[in-house]
Amino acid sequence: MTTSYILERQKALKQLKELERQSEASAMRLSTEKANAQKAASDARIAEKLKRIESGEAPATPAPKASPAPKAKAQTKKPASKKSPLRRK
Repeated sequence: MTTSYILERQKALKQLKELERQSEASAMRLSTEKANAQKAASDARIAEKLKRIESGEAPATPAPKASPAPKAKAQTKKPASKKSPLRRK
C-alpha cells in the first residue's frame, strides 16, 4: 500500500513534468518562428539582389569604412644618467 505523501509526490512530479513539456514546446515554437523569420529576410534580400541583377542596375556599393589612423610609435624615454648633476652628496 502507498502512503499519502508518496501519492502527493507523484502528483507533484507529474505536474512538474507537464510544465517542463509545455516550456520545451514553447521554446521549440519560438526557435522555429525565429528561424522562419530569418529565412524570410534572407530570401527577401536575395530576391532584391536578383531583381537588380536582372534589371542591369549597378550593384549598390556600401559606403567605404574609414580605417582607423595608424598609431604613432611611442617615443622611448632616455634613461637618466646614474650620476645626475643635480644630486648632492
